[in-house]
This record gives sequence, structure tokens and C-alpha cells, in this order.
Amino acid sequence: MKVRQIPYLALGLALLILGSYLSFYLPFTQIPFTLQVFFLFLITLYFSPVETFFIVFAYLLLGGIGLPVFAGGKGGLNALFGPTGGYLFGFLIGGIIISMVKKYSEILALFLGILIIYLTGSIWLSNSLKISYYKALITGVLPFIPYDFAKALISYLIWQRLKKQLKTNKS
Repeated sequence: MKVRQIPYLALGLALLILGSYLSFYLPFTQIPFTLQVFFLFLITLYFSPVETFFIVFAYLLLGGIGLPVFAGGKGGLNALFGPTGGYLFGFLIGGIIISMVKKYSEILALFLGILIIYLTGSIWLSNSLKISYYKALITGVLPFIPYDFAKALISYLIWQRLKKQLKTNKS
């Protein structure tokens, strides 16, 4: 990684944090609706797997040490390892996978990323709250499917335009 990349990585981190502040809760779930996944998708489409790792790892580290970077302005180990922690760690795993698979198919990569985030988040939620996996899916995955697929599609479309612009500016 080169020093000149640091401002771009910082911008990716800032977008991920911004996405966490754009959140709200519904009465039937402890999982917030946020724009984190949307910005994660844009980050992973733009950055390499290593850069994506550093951005998401820095995000988890900042939140873990107590800075209010997680959804709803939360931070600390209780937030990182609480019921929604699996989704946060899913961002790290899913983000790297998206960034690796995008060279074959960006759309497939995004949907694979959603699957990884859902899988890690729902397993963690089930274990954390001592609820059935079925209930974790009903409360922690099902309500989010249409929104996350929409975020994937919108981020893909934005990325297509941004990619063209980046190629034009290089010429």
C-alpha cells in the first residue's frame, strides 16, 4: 500500500461510518436498517481486497475501542460483540470476498457478500440472544432482503457510472 492511498482509504472509512449513522429501528427487530451495506458495496467495488480489509478492520477497531461509529452512534466492545456483532464481522469477511470475486462478476460478488453478511449475522444473533436460528432469520434477515438487494443494485449502477468516469479521467 502506498502513502498516497491513505486519503482514499480514509474516505472509504468515513463513508462506512456515515452509513452507520443513517439508521433506524423497527419495533420487531434489534437489527437497525442502515446504509452501511450500501457504502460497503461501493467500497468493495472500488478498492482491492487488501484495501477493503484495512478500511473495514479500521472501522471495527474504532468501534471496538469505544468510538461511536456503529449504527445509532454506538461503540465499544458491547456493541462489537453484542447481538449485531456478527453482521459487523460479516462486513469484514463479505467485503473481502466481494472485492475478490468482483473481477469475475460484480453482481454475483455483491449477492455473495449479502449472503455472507446474513449468514454470519444470523448465526451470531441466534447464539447471542439464545433464540432459534429460524427466529434469527425472521428478525435479522428477512426484513432486510429487499432493501439490501436494492442497495446492491443501486451501488452497482453507481459503480458502473463511476468506473466509466474514472476511465475517462485516466485518458
